[in-house]
Amino acid sequence: MCDRWVHWRLAWRRQRQRHHTRRRLRDLDARLLDDVGISVARAKREARKPFWRR
Repeated sequence: MCDRWVHWRLAWRRQRQRHHTRRRLRDLDARLLDDVGISVARAKREARKPFWRR
């Protein structure tokens, strides 16, 4: 039972982190995206993904 709880907790944390990362990515301007090497189109595609998708 403990292993299932740990697995669930880790999965939840990964999804939550993914959600927050995508929201932040959505808010970056083109200059900052260029600094990290991501195009605006790719950032928009990534930001539109639901949190449960990788």
